[in-house]
Amino acid sequence: MTSPRIAVVMSTYNGEAHVAEQLDSILAQDLSASGAAMRVIVRDDGSTDGTMGVLRGYEERGDIELVAGENLGVVGSFLEVMSSVPAEFDLVALSDQDDRWHADKIARAIEVLSPRDQSIPQLYCSEYVFCDGELREQGRSHLNRRGVDFADTLYENMISGNTTVVNRALVERVNAAGRDGVYCHDWWLALVALSLGELTYDDFASLDYRRLDTSVSPTGSGGVALLRYRVSTFLDKGELSCITRQLARLRELYGDEMAPDKRALLDRMLDGGRLRKAFVGVRLRQKWPEELAVRLLFLLGRL
Repeated sequence: MTSPRIAVVMSTYNGEAHVAEQLDSILAQDLSASGAAMRVIVRDDGSTDGTMGVLRGYEERGDIELVAGENLGVVGSFLEVMSSVPAEFDLVALSDQDDRWHADKIARAIEVLSPRDQSIPQLYCSEYVFCDGELREQGRSHLNRRGVDFADTLYENMISGNTTVVNRALVERVNAAGRDGVYCHDWWLALVALSLGELTYDDFASLDYRRLDTSVSPTGSGGVALLRYRVSTFLDKGELSCITRQLARLRELYGDEMAPDKRALLDRMLDGGRLRKAFVGVRLRQKWPEELAVRLLFLLGRL
């Protein structure tokens, strides 16, 4: 890509306290070396605090495009704002409302994605720096411990949406698919990319990830909080069925286009019996305790 155009999409909801700091870090991106042009599109998901007032100030200065929408939830809101990105944009970057981007975040993603085949879906994601609510550093993430492929993305969301940059080919496929069956928007992007194209995981900390009591998940928090969250998620029948529906939707939409080995694995995980799933010969999670837990869920018929 030469002088690519990149759209940064953000969904906000009651983010008055930190959204200005996040937007300032986005607007301060150093794009001089890449020659890239950037536009920031923010969709507010029905905030009831002062978020819209903050956003209107940026809109009036011409720094962002602002869309005020009804409350769709985080997944629906992100998919909605992604669908609004004009076709002339080569790349789309996803942003949370309360982090702080490092100045070279976008430039790094462009550098990594530029040599890739843009005719197929491409997804870039990275690591980040864990921080507390005041953005005091707590440590660096290590989400990618053993590599990321199709198999270990089926039952684990291996990417963090706030680090993600996707190309036009992936955006078009996801937009055409709609929201039906999508459990997590960033997880869905990864599944589609790995089904039809490529995913690049960069061992590079691209942002400061602010952890708050209101954060969607406790990733990066203490071990007890994280364990409690995962137990409640994976043992809740409704949540588990959402994961299965997401995989069924993936097969429905893209099964005929997948490489034979990927399609065979997906068929086995959706149609196989308890033993066939529990004793599949591939790794499904990054950590061994979680690997064993998922296989136990298969044996119990919960997944």
